[in-house]
Parts: sequence; structure tokens; C-alpha cells
Amino acid sequence: MLSLAEIKTQLSQTVSDFPETVVMLGSGWNKMLDDAEVETEISYEQLFGVKTTVPGHTGKLVIAKINHKRVAFMVGRLHMYEGYSAYQATVPLRVFAQAGMKALVVTAACGAINEKFKVGDFVVLADVLTLLLSLDSPLKGPEFVDMSQAFDTELSQKAIKVCVENQIPFHEGIYCYYHGPSFETPADKMAIKILGADVVGMSTVPETIVARSLGVKVLGLSFVTNLAFVKHDHKEVLAEANKASQQMKTLLTGILS
Repeated sequence: MLSLAEIKTQLSQTVSDFPETVVMLGSGWNKMLDDAEVETEISYEQLFGVKTTVPGHTGKLVIAKINHKRVAFMVGRLHMYEGYSAYQATVPLRVFAQAGMKALVVTAACGAINEKFKVGDFVVLADVLTLLLSLDSPLKGPEFVDMSQAFDTELSQKAIKVCVENQIPFHEGIYCYYHGPSFETPADKMAIKILGADVVGMSTVPETIVARSLGVKVLGLSFVTNLAFVKHDHKEVLAEANKASQQMKTLLTGILS
């Protein structure tokens, strides 16, 4: 991976005026850009010096307009299970914050722990369970970040309003980080349930912690692609997310407008 200084130089040479809003498109959320007015594209290999290895994560930064609003889209993310440390996986956000990012929308696929959640439901995240990230925090040194309110209330309420107005099925819930790439064992799932998680996934939490440490407002959105206590695989995750691509576009467009 390139250094922070090298990435910042690459970014400044490609994007002279970086948008204040960044949307991280997780598994299945990429169709958001189908109708967008694209201004600039740059691959992660060129920008960060790395490639994404996960199906469904193209690996590029796209600057585009949604309803005349300029937004930076991360098409895919870097996961710790790909071999990156928590710090390395969140380097893009550190660079973007220096470039002018003020708000981050984190999207992802997830598995439902809460029995009331169904495949096809959206989850507006109210909190995150960070305990399983403690052995490799993205923060180093005495960075004592207040995580009492991980997600921005105003952005969350806007997301809820868009869901209600467009009859998009949703819940508010707590997301638990799980390293992966293996899915959780039945015992893992029972433990996570007891700890209070509603959904579980392999991303979101490192990015949220770093964004909050940088003073960036965060909105967390997840889409339930599978029931955690039912056998599943990554192809199923992508298939279920693709079915809801239009609802994803409606939700994100409403939030960004």
C-alpha cells in the first residue's frame, strides 16, 4: 500500500475539489452509480497501490453527481480479512478527511441475529459492537475517541424518513463486527446475540471508529442478505443484495438529495 503522503498526492492530481460527502458502497450497493453523472474515476490500484479481492467490490473511487450534488463513492472497501491491518484498511478515510470529507455513509451487507429481522430488510444502524475488534484497533496510541454516539442523529433520522416515505422495510439496530472471512459458528452467533447485536458483518466498525476519531459525521446502513442462524454463502449474499438494488438507490438518493 502507498503511504499517506503518496495517496494524498495521487488524489490531489486527480480530484482538485474533493466532495464533503463520501459514500462507501458495500456488497450489492454498487448499482447506485448506474444513473449517476460520473465526473472522475480512479482505481484503488492507482490511488492506494492495492487491489480489492472480494467479489462485488470493484475497487475504485468515483466522483459523481446525484441530483446535482457532488459525492465521492468508494466502490468497494478494504477488509481486514484480505490481509490488511485495521489501520491499513482505514487509510483511505484518513486521506479523504484531510482532503475535505465531512460526512461518511457506510453501507454493507449483513446477517440478521435478531429473529425479527428478515432477508430484504434495511437496517439504520443505531450503534456498533466493537469488542471483537479490540485486538487490532484502527487507532494507535492514546487516541481516546468518544464512541457514545457512533452515528449522527440527523443523518439517521433522514434515512428513516426516506424509508418510511418509500415503504422500504427497515429496522434500527446494532451491528457487530466479525473479522471473517469464515462466517460465524453457531456458538459465535449465540454469543453475539447475548451481547446485544441485531446484525453481524465483516466491515463497518473499523471505518466508523476512524471517521469519528477524525470528527466526521457517520451514517450506517446495512442490508440483511441472510439469516445468521441459517446456512449461507457469499454468492447468496450478493444475489439477495442485487434483488434490492432499486431500493438501495432510492434510499441513498433520498439521503443525498
